[in-house]
Amino acid sequence: MEYKVFSVILVAFFVAAFAVSVYDEEDLEDNEIDEYGHRKGKILFPFVSIVRFANTECSSANTMNGTCLARRECNNLNGTIAGTCASRRGRCCIVSRTCGSTTNVNNTYFTSPGYPAAYAGGAACSIIVNRCNSNICQLRIDFLDMVIAQPDGDGNCVTDSVSVTGGNTIVPLICGDNTGQTIFVDFNGDTAITITITATLASTFSRRWNLRLVQLGCDCPGVAPNGCLQYYTGTTGTITSFNYGTAANQALSASLVTGTRQIANLDYGICIRMEAGYCGIQYAQTANDIYSFTVTGDVEGADNTVLGTTVGAVNGASCVTDFVVIPNPTVVATGASAGTDRFCGIGFVTVQSGAKPFVLYVVTDANEGATATTPPDVANRGFSLTYTQVAC
Repeated sequence: MEYKVFSVILVAFFVAAFAVSVYDEEDLEDNEIDEYGHRKGKILFPFVSIVRFANTECSSANTMNGTCLARRECNNLNGTIAGTCASRRGRCCIVSRTCGSTTNVNNTYFTSPGYPAAYAGGAACSIIVNRCNSNICQLRIDFLDMVIAQPDGDGNCVTDSVSVTGGNTIVPLICGDNTGQTIFVDFNGDTAITITITATLASTFSRRWNLRLVQLGCDCPGVAPNGCLQYYTGTTGTITSFNYGTAANQALSASLVTGTRQIANLDYGICIRMEAGYCGIQYAQTANDIYSFTVTGDVEGADNTVLGTTVGAVNGASCVTDFVVIPNPTVVATGASAGTDRFCGIGFVTVQSGAKPFVLYVVTDANEGATATTPPDVANRGFSLTYTQVAC
């Protein structure tokens, strides 16, 4: 009896103290046997080896990264083994799910049916994401590949859309081309987060998606601050609005003019981590792109002396429908205060801000059409701004 109790305590110790993977002899590769024909690793029982390695992210030969697991663990998750890891003791396991699935596995990929082939559309396609453990606070959704239908001419996602519900973060409906975008959604305790992609069957084109779902621990340095739907790091980078692109939307707005690519009804914050040794941040229109700040106004009616230049820039009280907010900015060219934090129009003046934390806000309304006092917006693309942090 004492021997049995000791054995149970010994096993419990190893399981509690380490992240372990347990596998039998079929998990061992031929080259994991030493020159004397002995198995590597410590044999605790006659027929079972316990090999310890962290379940960290691992790279594979394709574009998807996996999680380092034992072969049997990967098979139990219906994952795909795409190589070895942990000095060949583990398997790089890619977990991919599609419509109607549930996951609690970190680094899960959510793909359109038949991905990367085009998806014709059909019923709403959803995945339910549960926390993998109680220390998880946030879900990072990387839009590795996201091409669905454009909004209508007034910026409404009526044909296709992506919705994210159940979290403690308000996520707007988005649609169109969003490859490369990333959003951060706080978990609301143990409540699952549901991602739903609506793809209307009546609209046929080469739609597809591949989202990477990364669960972030509460103490992870990559967690976005509260109130930030998007979070950028690094001393330089480019921030683009959802569905930004240089090609015009083919749909007409309610005013029967070329519609907008800009998504309607947005109100969210974009944060940039202040790097060590930097005290300010500068924002500029992305170079060599005349459409990179076309938030309001008539893009088609402007010539190249106005479009994408400071001449086309609008700010202050004139920005009442769609605009970007940059706290406490100064104009770089003059060093003077901009006198406002709102920016819109079809051009942008380079500004700098020392307000901390580094954040800008995006606001769009539900109307691109003409009003009693203003003409309609025409062919807006949204914005693409390059940021550069300024040393102290």
